[in-house]
Amino acid sequence: MDQRRYFEQLDASDPLRDMRALFDLRDDRVFFNGNSLGPPPRATANRLDEALRLWRDDMNAGWWDHGWLRLSTLTGDRIGEIIGAAPGQVVVGESTSVNLFKLLCGAMESQSGSERSVILTDPDNFPSDLYIADGVARYVQRQATVRRTPTDEIIDHIDSDVAVVMLSHVDYRTAQLLPMRRINERAHEAGALVLWDLSHSAGVVPVELDAAGTDLAVGCGYKYLNGGPGAPGYMYVAHRLLPRFEQPITGWLGHTRPFDFTAEYRPDAGIARLTTGCPPLLSLLALDEGVALTARADPVAVRAKSVALGESFIALSRARLARYGVEVTGPADSAQRGSHVSLRSAQAERLAKDLAARGFHLELRPPDLLRFGLAPLHIRYVDVFDCVAAMEELLAESVHGGPRR
Repeated sequence: MDQRRYFEQLDASDPLRDMRALFDLRDDRVFFNGNSLGPPPRATANRLDEALRLWRDDMNAGWWDHGWLRLSTLTGDRIGEIIGAAPGQVVVGESTSVNLFKLLCGAMESQSGSERSVILTDPDNFPSDLYIADGVARYVQRQATVRRTPTDEIIDHIDSDVAVVMLSHVDYRTAQLLPMRRINERAHEAGALVLWDLSHSAGVVPVELDAAGTDLAVGCGYKYLNGGPGAPGYMYVAHRLLPRFEQPITGWLGHTRPFDFTAEYRPDAGIARLTTGCPPLLSLLALDEGVALTARADPVAVRAKSVALGESFIALSRARLARYGVEVTGPADSAQRGSHVSLRSAQAERLAKDLAARGFHLELRPPDLLRFGLAPLHIRYVDVFDCVAAMEELLAESVHGGPRR
């Protein structure tokens, strides 16, 4: 495993090796930050060029003749195939944060007939998710309180006061993968709903929303779904909840007959009730291409490679970097880990900068955390070997005062 040739052989036998060519990647760079912003599919540029030509030549025809107004639900159904949701339960909307606000408000409103008032979450949840929860409790559902409990204690704290459990499926720092089905079952036993953030799992980790009995979910479009900078996010509401589910930003495209332009709002009977205004069409088209590319890959092969990349990265890091004080964080068991690996180092800031100069791009989370997104569709095994080798050289230089011989 210490030889580069071993990793070259893994790449040669990789069933996903041809997927990499579908991305527009530079040969001199390796992007380990696909868990923050995925690279562009090659097909995206042509799709956007086509839309720009249509915009120029035929103005409004795209909305009607080319299905632009239906794309939010069509792309939603395609995302549904990736996250285990039957058609009619996923729609593309605004940013992940706005979508989370919509669903959290709707979830709390659906519990308004009970005495439940607690939003239960994790203190290490993604900060924006925590801000949204606090904002809902402060400005919208003023009887609500936000209770923050470590994830390893969450199940024991789901009681009769909890209205909604709000969690990230994969922890953005440590890659801890939470047991969705088990948490759903416990919440339902207690009469609570569960709202999942899939931003760091959809596209790389098996997600079976329907089979797991999930109530609600949101997710990001620009990470492992490769929708491009600022791509819109998506929302999932289970069929059993949808007929009575209300959301607070009731714009015209969520109306059952938006082009009647009536003064009274009547929500669409289906998933479109979660939409608000016109979709960000160019971003939505780019997301549709990213989703289409992701959906081409065998999800079993994706997860298998994700696990193998993570185990290789961890083994190499422990063997070659531990002597320099580098620590692997997160779960040791690959079944409990998402598709990124995080390292702690007192030299994290310098390492991130120097690795970028060598063509290895990753995410720095101050003060000392380095995140390496292992997106199986474009990261190679040899990329993992080369990156760890580069870190070892850089750390040796810092200790010995010059290049390692």
